[in-house]
Amino acid sequence: MEARSVRNVDRTVKDLQSQIDRREKSVAILSEDLNKSRDKVERLLQTIDELQASDSSSQLTAKRAERELREEREKSLRLERELEGHRGLRVERGSAARSERIAALSDYGGGSRRASSVRPASVAGDVKIEVPQRQSSLMKGFL
Repeated sequence: MEARSVRNVDRTVKDLQSQIDRREKSVAILSEDLNKSRDKVERLLQTIDELQASDSSSQLTAKRAERELREEREKSLRLERELEGHRGLRVERGSAARSERIAALSDYGGGSRRASSVRPASVAGDVKIEVPQRQSSLMKGFL
């Protein structure tokens, strides 16, 4: 009977030893998993930091681009206004030049258009083109 009880104790010791070995293996595996998870969390936090820095840089770049766009639009509008101003000056000069030509032509005819039956239409250098003065008609529209 004593041999049986020694075998039972040996079996219990072996069972307990195998339980301890399994638990130690589990603890080692869990420790590895924990270390891997910590490394992964650390890498993810580093990636988040990099992305935030990149996002800040992108936001700065976007703001700079928006500012440059706004400046270019303002410059374009300013140039358009300036162009319109120059066009207005050209129109004013053109109407003044036309007025001067009309005055010169009326002076060329001796001051009165009705006094002569022929008036100059344009004077270009030495070439003079004469155009007959228009006669008033009682007929309107068709001949």
